[in-house]
Amino acid sequence: MGHYPKEIEAFQQSLNNLQGIENVCSGIDNLEGISNEELQYSDYAHLPIGALRRTQGGLKDEVMLQFEFSLDGSKEALISLEFLSWFIRDQARSGKLIQLRTFALPPMTPKGLQLGQTLKFHIDYFVENAPDSLAPILEEIASINHVLQTLISLYNIPCKMNALDTK
Repeated sequence: MGHYPKEIEAFQQSLNNLQGIENVCSGIDNLEGISNEELQYSDYAHLPIGALRRTQGGLKDEVMLQFEFSLDGSKEALISLEFLSWFIRDQARSGKLIQLRTFALPPMTPKGLQLGQTLKFHIDYFVENAPDSLAPILEEIASINHVLQTLISLYNIPCKMNALDTK
């Protein structure tokens, strides 16, 4: 990590601290101006295509923060994924424009079979009417992370040994 704002790093660390979660990274996309036609191209494959098709592409002044992670294949990874699935759904129910979805590449390429090797998960956080400054967005990520950490502790969700304190 290291080159992200501290609020993003803290959320990434909270995800990475969960047992079975690995390869956490993130990015931001400006969705404004992305058209339905462009969504068929591989450059846009990481985007939430179904959601964008519903709005006929990106909305004016809309950005999306995306957090990506994979699983290590353990039973603990499935527990962490189930917890995160509930947590993200609960955040969406409370009004946040957030979702968790799967991502994978085609099963086979000219270089061979890749099925079983490319499954990842994306947490998409949408910001409509994005401000000129990232500060309000980072504050919201910090708030989501605080709730996540609180619930990890409350429900005693298994974390990796020697996990760094992200508070």
